[in-house]
Amino acid sequence: MFNQGLSLDQAPPISVPFRFFLTAPIFAMLIGVMFLIYPAELITNRFSSETIAMVHMFTLGVLSMIIFGAMQQMMPVLAGAPIKRAKLFATVVHTFLTLGTIFFVLKFLYYQNEFLVAAIVCLAISFLTFFITAIKLLFKVKYVTSTVNVMKLFAIAGVLTALLGLHLAGAHLSGNMGSNYLSFVNIHVLLGIFGFAALLIIGVSFQVIPMFYVALDFPKSVQNRLPISIFLLIISYFAFAFLDLNFYIYKVLFAIFFVIYAFHGLNSLNNRRRPVSDVTLWYWKVSLYSLVIAMLNWLFVPQDSSYFLTILFAFGFLFSLLQGMVYKIIPFLCWFHLSSKGYFDIPTIKEIIHEDLIKIHFYIYMASYVFFLLYGFFSQIFITIAAILFILSNILFFINCVLGMKKYASISKKDPLQTFVKS
Repeated sequence: MFNQGLSLDQAPPISVPFRFFLTAPIFAMLIGVMFLIYPAELITNRFSSETIAMVHMFTLGVLSMIIFGAMQQMMPVLAGAPIKRAKLFATVVHTFLTLGTIFFVLKFLYYQNEFLVAAIVCLAISFLTFFITAIKLLFKVKYVTSTVNVMKLFAIAGVLTALLGLHLAGAHLSGNMGSNYLSFVNIHVLLGIFGFAALLIIGVSFQVIPMFYVALDFPKSVQNRLPISIFLLIISYFAFAFLDLNFYIYKVLFAIFFVIYAFHGLNSLNNRRRPVSDVTLWYWKVSLYSLVIAMLNWLFVPQDSSYFLTILFAFGFLFSLLQGMVYKIIPFLCWFHLSSKGYFDIPTIKEIIHEDLIKIHFYIYMASYVFFLLYGFFSQIFITIAAILFILSNILFFINCVLGMKKYASISKKDPLQTFVKS
């Protein structure tokens, strides 16, 4: 099951990633509440303060939260780069990321600069602590795989995203936006969404898909060349932004790279060596198909409104995939930590979180996703229904994660030699 380079004995305490995974659906619920509270025409206007607040609640409170939690597990396991004093590190990163997200959202909802100052301090502590440590550890790794290389690119993109974000926040604080403000905003968005989030997902999937699904390996040429090509394309945006080059060429290249990734990901999943039923596959497939549709939308649909592209990429691609990944990571960690402590009669990975509950969550989430898309064609009622379903799906996401963790906690309290679990 495990590929060369995996180092399970260096995994951090199980509480380290769990706190991040439990916080993300809470922020996702708040996003659904914002869709209910604010008028649709306001919350879907990318220039409104409410939209800026919601976007950052997603990118900071959901996306970054899951990624930071997963990376603290993956760096020691996939890269052989353990974090010293893992609990303290996780506490600092998680606490200040949570507070920073809350303060940032409050600033754009209530227009108080004191909130922005607090957000800048908290987010700077969280992001710089995480990325300085990650860069320091990842660039010392001796056994370098394609996934490790992508983690390095992710860390560099993350630092650049954080520094640009702090610069933009400072511009808001001083009121001095400057003539290049929108160009820096676009670079910040590209680095954050494509470099920080999508690039890491691509790199991790090179190892996670074959490992968890006994699927085909991605071609070595894709593993070695695609991530660096995407990273260089992101960096090249500086030229497109400041030299007035043809941006459509840039979009075409981006679309080609991501469609190549989606094609090979789907090919790997559809040609598994052991094609057993697994509900988490549904999340991956929806994610990869949404990525292709999002890229086609970006190329061929006029982007007077970025609503469709945002829903397709954020909820269809990123969040779908991350939910599927969390549903794999939590059961695996529960099983691994229990077995490493000497427990013999423990649930299988599939029994940690019951598949029927995951299916219910999937159906509700997909319904919300469809209704969010339908709003683009019809009336306000569709986004209201979508928001309610989105809140319900994340309540269930939270409950499912808690149930998995409670099962681990109840077993770990017993004597390993006297543990009997009724599956």
